[in-house]
Amino acid sequence: MGVVYLVEHTALKKEFALKALPAVLAQEPSFVARFKREATNLAKLKHNHIVNVTDFGESQGKLYLVLEFVDGGSFEDWFEKNRKPDGGAPAAEVQRLMDQVLQGLTHAHEAGIIHRDLKPANVLLEKTGEAKISDFGLARAVADEEYRRAGGTASPFAGDSVTTTGTMVGTIDFMSPEARNMRPSDLRSDIYALGVITYYMLTGRKPHGMAQLASRLVPGLDPRWDKFIGTCLAEDPAQRYQTAAAALAALRQIQQLNGTKRWLLPVGLAALAAVGVAVWQWPRPAPLVVVPETNSAVTTPAVENSLPESILSRPTGSANRLFVLTGLPPGAVVNYRERSHSVGATGRVQLELLPEPQVVRVKAPGYVDWEGQVGGGENEIEATVPLEQVPPHPVRFTGLPAQAQLTIGEHSAAADGSGAAIVELRPGRVTLTASAPKFQTLELAVDVLPTTESIPLEMKRLPPPAEVLVKLPDAGELKFKWVPPGEFQLGSSSDERGRQRTDLTRTKRDIPKGFYIAETEMTQRQHRALTGKNPSTGRALGEETRPVEQVAWRDLAGTGGVLDKANNMLRRLELSYQADLPTEVEWEYACRAGTESGFNDGSQLTNERDDPALNALAFYSRGGSHDAPSPVARFKPNNWGLYDMLGNVGEWTHGVRGACEPVIRGGNWKVGPFTAARLPASS
Repeated sequence: MGVVYLVEHTALKKEFALKALPAVLAQEPSFVARFKREATNLAKLKHNHIVNVTDFGESQGKLYLVLEFVDGGSFEDWFEKNRKPDGGAPAAEVQRLMDQVLQGLTHAHEAGIIHRDLKPANVLLEKTGEAKISDFGLARAVADEEYRRAGGTASPFAGDSVTTTGTMVGTIDFMSPEARNMRPSDLRSDIYALGVITYYMLTGRKPHGMAQLASRLVPGLDPRWDKFIGTCLAEDPAQRYQTAAAALAALRQIQQLNGTKRWLLPVGLAALAAVGVAVWQWPRPAPLVVVPETNSAVTTPAVENSLPESILSRPTGSANRLFVLTGLPPGAVVNYRERSHSVGATGRVQLELLPEPQVVRVKAPGYVDWEGQVGGGENEIEATVPLEQVPPHPVRFTGLPAQAQLTIGEHSAAADGSGAAIVELRPGRVTLTASAPKFQTLELAVDVLPTTESIPLEMKRLPPPAEVLVKLPDAGELKFKWVPPGEFQLGSSSDERGRQRTDLTRTKRDIPKGFYIAETEMTQRQHRALTGKNPSTGRALGEETRPVEQVAWRDLAGTGGVLDKANNMLRRLELSYQADLPTEVEWEYACRAGTESGFNDGSQLTNERDDPALNALAFYSRGGSHDAPSPVARFKPNNWGLYDMLGNVGEWTHGVRGACEPVIRGGNWKVGPFTAARLPASS
């Protein structure tokens, strides 16, 4: 696959294996995508019998993996040291190691990951003798790419690998029939490879062609090995074990006493009366058990079956001792002799240990898995486990508003323009706080795994304030009401009473964004405070709470007009708003305030001269004349708190064709009760 370096983590002072892939592969986008996909899947595998991936990435044109360092060589190395001349290794040890390989394989298959190149060289051993499967998926991925680049004329593997076709890649001695024949293969191909490995380890031979039964090649080998191997090596995948878990269960049915015998010590009857029978079993250490004398002959199976495992495993004359492990984080799990003990808030766990030093394993969220011996001292009753925290890694939080502030414990970061913030975190549960203007503060607990790269977040916008007050230079104020987004029926139907020929056609319209609109028409006082002028004909009446009138379009929207002055004032006040006129669609939406009737209180026009419903809503002509408009806010507001939308003075808006079409909406004090006055400026 490339070059493997032994590296040391500078903070943890812990050794890892760094596997650098050939630089030429990083030039192939398809392979880079495949490598990252495979590596992401592998990072999900966390098992005692799999070489765990802790990181992967790309640097200086090279793809790399960081894996836990396994220091005991490969299964292949072990076999060469432990095999008999021209034969196999001890069956009990083969069974122990294959059991561990199947445990790791079961975990991987259940996670949906197939190895595809299982062989002794890809099973590594700790110095303690524990087996770990390596190179899940990646060896094959590299091989496929290298082989394709070579045009199918050179093998990416050394020695016994396929060299005949660019679509069949793998170590042929361990390949399943379907893989050799370039047919689709699945997890049962791994089962086949496992059968080849088992046969090879027991006999020292690879099962080419019509292989002899393993029990005929190895004197004293339990014949149940033949059934196990034969099922793994079935030509038809449907006849093999269908899962690694099923193969593991079958393997465990084979007695672990292969090639050995049970022994009954030859002692005289007098010794039996005083001492009893000593029974032991290989390959476990020989625990001696004293049993009562009986009148009949005692056989080994009867003694074994009559005693619980806890007694069989205890040496004669030695009592188990209570031992305490301390300094453990809550939630840690201590494994001793295949039993798990959970750690609570005290950080302590009590074990019942055998007298000699014992191996325990500790797993804890956010910490590196630990394995070691405890209880070495004769009088030692307590020990502290030297757990190391897993190093922090970058976690990308997405979905934030730009410049949002993210805080996690002592760490903080600001979101960039894409809404992402990166924080270096250790695995475990963390509580984060995210804040941003106009958004609700987010407080959330999330779980960070060693494989976590990205966590999506969602912050909810704060609802806009119902009102906004803008201070004017004369200490007066403009009050604006919030108009929410929504949809409504624009215009009026052709048969609606009082409809004008200039009214808009009845259509459904959408208002995608909310906006603020003044609570009342601008008064003469407000206009004078903003512009220094009051052009109204009714100014002589002396009541400046009347709406300003006689404002021409050019005085409103032109350079230096009312809108320019309003925006200059907003900037001086450092308010993040933009003043403009509503479009006539927005005006009608605000005027209707959720109603679809002729008037915005839900009623319809009934009298085209003096309408009783309109009398409560608007100041308008009832057949006579008024000298000036009414002071604002003297009539009933609509459902959104807006006054005088239907009368008093007409109001400038942008027409349906945009800013180039000024349109006056609403009635005024000089006209009668028309339902929806719309007057283009050219009329």
